[in-house]
Amino acid sequence: MTPEVLLGFGGNVDVEITWDDAVLTRLAVEHGITDDELDTAIEITDERSLVISILAFARAGHGGERFVASASVLETFPARFDHRWTLGGTGIRAALVMQTLGIPSMVHLVSTNDIMRDLLPAGVHCLSSASEDSLDPHVIVQFRQGARVRTDRLDVTAPKANRLIYVNDPPNRDLVLSDEIEQVAPSLNVLLVTGLNSMQDAGLVADRLRRIARVIDQMPDGGLVFFEDAGQHVPALGQQVLAAMAELADVISMNEDELFGHLGRTVDLHDAAAVEGALREAQTQIGARTLVVHTQHWAAALGPRAQQLRPALQAGVVAAGTRYLVGDGATRADHERTATLPVQAGSAVVAHQLEQADDVTCVPALELRTDTPTTIGLGDTFVGGLLAAYAGERHSEGVNA
Repeated sequence: MTPEVLLGFGGNVDVEITWDDAVLTRLAVEHGITDDELDTAIEITDERSLVISILAFARAGHGGERFVASASVLETFPARFDHRWTLGGTGIRAALVMQTLGIPSMVHLVSTNDIMRDLLPAGVHCLSSASEDSLDPHVIVQFRQGARVRTDRLDVTAPKANRLIYVNDPPNRDLVLSDEIEQVAPSLNVLLVTGLNSMQDAGLVADRLRRIARVIDQMPDGGLVFFEDAGQHVPALGQQVLAAMAELADVISMNEDELFGHLGRTVDLHDAAAVEGALREAQTQIGARTLVVHTQHWAAALGPRAQQLRPALQAGVVAAGTRYLVGDGATRADHERTATLPVQAGSAVVAHQLEQADDVTCVPALELRTDTPTTIGLGDTFVGGLLAAYAGERHSEGVNA
């Protein structure tokens, strides 16, 4: 039986490096990097500019995704650190969560290789446009709170833990779509749209958006189209994608970094009035029907589906919290244990205040305590938990109808 959930449209292999203060310090000295050079928007063309980017993000405590012009840098840089291979991409990570929670899904892949075949569980159904094997790993950098790189020319201390993604991935940049997506469309209750952020050609972006629109047209009435925003490698194309998805998607979702990027400013996530103003401004600016924002402190929905999504938001918060605590390989029992944790007291106050508005629902995040947090894939895992709850609820309604 074909799953009723399609998680598209890219997927990839990650190489996760283990942060090492000493190695980063040595690289900063080797490249003569100074404090005033640190810039999260720097164009990354070589190892020196890559280290500048990493240190700039660490100093700010922000996460992000950046294109690296030289693929060879991404091939050689991980060898300077302890590292491991994992699977990445929102669709794949969401599928792994959904499988853990007992909800079948299928992913759309644009590349494949031995690592992908070895790590992707057999229970996850695949559609693929790949005609041959290729390997273009995404380099993942996680830094912990308090990570410090100090030389005689700079002093960087990370104020909080976060993650960075560095990419040069031609298959995901082209995002060729399989003809099978139109064939499965009539059976879909849920479509996740991601991966367009890696694209760099306006014509190809327009073509993929037309294909996605055709798939959505063939979905049954009542199906959910969920768009997860991400750091666009070419910002102008991000606006093109967002404008199209505002027309096509029932829900547009993002994390706080993406929210701040759209607003052009940061917002105090503990100030309910400021948060509500930011949510409403972003919803209007984007043209989203329902906007979901997931942060380290709460997950909120604004719009006509907000109340309907409450159980799904809760499941997303639990899933992301479980990954933060456990990392890869979390079990259903791990999710159940996380669900019993107390909520963040300050976030509960914010959530209560936000929910005074009829069109807002907000779920506070949980108190998560660990010396070894996982920061990569939290948003992907949130989406997987959310869609697992939503799809499970829809399936139960269909069975009981």
